[in-house]
Amino acid sequence: MPDAVLRLDPLRAWRFVAGKVSALGAVTSPPYDVLEPAIVRRLTDSDLHNMVRLILPRDPDLGPARYDEPAQRLSGWQRDGVVVQDEQPALYVYEQRLGAAVLCGLVGSLHLDPTRHVVLPHENVMPHWVDDRLRLMEATDADLEPILLAYADGGVASDAVDTARSGEPWLEAETYNGAEHRIWRISDPQVLAAIEAELAKHEAVIADGHHRYAAYLERQLREPYRQSAEVGLAMLVDYARHPLTLDPIHRVVPGLDLATVQLRTPSGFAMQPGRVEGDPNRISVTDGSSWLTLHAASDAPTVSLLHEQLLPAWGAVEDDLSFHHTLDDALARADAQQLAVELTAPTMDQVLRSAAHGVVLPQKATSFGPKPRVGLLFRTL
Repeated sequence: MPDAVLRLDPLRAWRFVAGKVSALGAVTSPPYDVLEPAIVRRLTDSDLHNMVRLILPRDPDLGPARYDEPAQRLSGWQRDGVVVQDEQPALYVYEQRLGAAVLCGLVGSLHLDPTRHVVLPHENVMPHWVDDRLRLMEATDADLEPILLAYADGGVASDAVDTARSGEPWLEAETYNGAEHRIWRISDPQVLAAIEAELAKHEAVIADGHHRYAAYLERQLREPYRQSAEVGLAMLVDYARHPLTLDPIHRVVPGLDLATVQLRTPSGFAMQPGRVEGDPNRISVTDGSSWLTLHAASDAPTVSLLHEQLLPAWGAVEDDLSFHHTLDDALARADAQQLAVELTAPTMDQVLRSAAHGVVLPQKATSFGPKPRVGLLFRTL
């Protein structure tokens, strides 16, 4: 096969029609994997057309049939004109602002890279979540959520993004959390050609969406003669110009107590009582009332040390873990027989170094942000 290059093609994106829904912001959702039950309830109540009704199929007891409902719902929205497709292909500049936090980049159809030479994963995946996203994609025949890619020093491509933002937005929305969302179109053939030439010089790290990207690749394998399966919806951010945040994802470990941690933690970790902050190499565990803090001698990411050294030493079953984007959510589940584990985030250098060497961190190792809102733009096959 020819050498792969980073390529983001224009597409005719689908969007909601403002007059058909209560508000454009009211039909959007965070990505599926950060949706806690309380958020799902709020989104479901906000509008009958909220995207959570598509990206989070209900009733797991139905098995594969649970994906039929979002597929039928999307078809109904298309039939009724609730969502419409852009008339002409474009790359879309998406900006999200919440206080001082800004997410800004290009949204388009990403050419897939099974070789891992151009689109670089940095963390492992869980097969059941890949299968879940693949089944949803196949049922709806759509990419409903963009993955998030990060690259550096985009030059001409990043200049095109900033130039587009100086004009009138094509779409604007505000979400309940106060975030402002704006989208512009880039359709000028000369600008698109310049962006294509610039991106071909780069590689990109998957910041968010490893399971969705793995599902893209699996779909491509299953449908090798379908041209539309050679690409997947993606947002590409020049993190040198528009920095991303990088947060940890905490764990809850069933069947683990503090006595076991004290007894079986390997000698390479210094242990002290209490929750001690300020050390980037610390791992803190709690049963909800008492804390222990472990300090690692290694400068490896704490998530790697947890999965590669501590969980095996403690006798914990990795498949039983639950993953939590906020410490409060993890703490709410902690008790004497189920410990919350607070991790520190890897640095961007650690992520980039591991990705460049083809070394993946454990699943759910990082939480990049801000994350693109789901429902402002999506793609059908």
